[in-house]
Amino acid sequence: MAGMQSMVTLLREARGWTQTELAERATMSQAVISKVETGAIELDPERLQRLAEALDCRPESLEHNAALPSIEITCLHRRRASTMSVSTMKRIEAVTHLSRISVEGLLDGIELAPARTLERIEVLPGRGPAEVARELRYRWNVPSGPIANLIGLVESAGVVVVFRSFGTTGQDAVSTWPQDSQRPPMMLVNADLSADRLRFTVAHELGHLAMHALPVDSQEAEANIFAGEFLAPAGEIREKLEGLTTSDFRRLMALKTQWGMSMAALIRRAHDLETISDRQYREFQVRLGKLGWRTSEPGDVARENPSVVDKIIALQRSEHDYSDDDLARLAGMTEAAFRRHYLAAPEFAATRPPLRLALDE
Repeated sequence: MAGMQSMVTLLREARGWTQTELAERATMSQAVISKVETGAIELDPERLQRLAEALDCRPESLEHNAALPSIEITCLHRRRASTMSVSTMKRIEAVTHLSRISVEGLLDGIELAPARTLERIEVLPGRGPAEVARELRYRWNVPSGPIANLIGLVESAGVVVVFRSFGTTGQDAVSTWPQDSQRPPMMLVNADLSADRLRFTVAHELGHLAMHALPVDSQEAEANIFAGEFLAPAGEIREKLEGLTTSDFRRLMALKTQWGMSMAALIRRAHDLETISDRQYREFQVRLGKLGWRTSEPGDVARENPSVVDKIIALQRSEHDYSDDDLARLAGMTEAAFRRHYLAAPEFAATRPPLRLALDE
């Protein structure tokens, strides 16, 4: 019953429903839902079907799914605490677990072959987040200058990136790293982010995956420092930020396009590198607010999209001639839900040899 209990709770919380709301949709009592979730009762076939229909899942997912896989969620954090209720946090965490279950189901029989290695680099006295970022760029042989395709770079190291609409501005992404090294790390990223915020968020989550085995109070600040250095190394960006003033937004916009970072992030970078003072930084914040650019900035940054899951799906199709329903079964989803979440992007033409997926940018 552990699997059923876990899946019912996960699927319910992923929809943001209370037990009472699920009970109403499944035409059964809240007491029954509670007992199902605690493993106190077994479901008869009729109730199992009603529950599956209410949760838009396959009955066998509730009946046979194994206990939740063990993963570390080190960065389920609030960007704006006032916008994140407990139920919203539970919903995002549940979606994270379900997304991992689906991706690992789709990986059945496929071995990922990363072109790069992602290993934890511990933050130590004398080796802070910026040093970790520089070390990782060196290990991955990242050329100097802006990173053209950040998501492609991250995926080439075996990280599976998945987009989901979170329905909240309070959370940008969640990263998980399984305790089993045979399973891939994963980023679940809010699909509603702007292109510039998306890049910084992916770099921020990479910082979590690289540095944080367990949650620590300083982890958000450390991940931000890592992201700034990884995207725009101090030795390369400092001179471009020298002498910056609040009348230099045309210059900031050009740097935004070049480096794929928001003007707000570049201003923060200038402050961190001490090319602007605390007073200037505050003046910039006021100016951004007056211009209405705190939530949406002008300026173009190319939108990046993940590709590994699309390649996995295409590889399963080419090797096994799987239908959408076959793939949905692997993912533990209904066909409609699978189509909605995983078939929106164009397919990638997978090639032989089969069952080994090389992860290059």
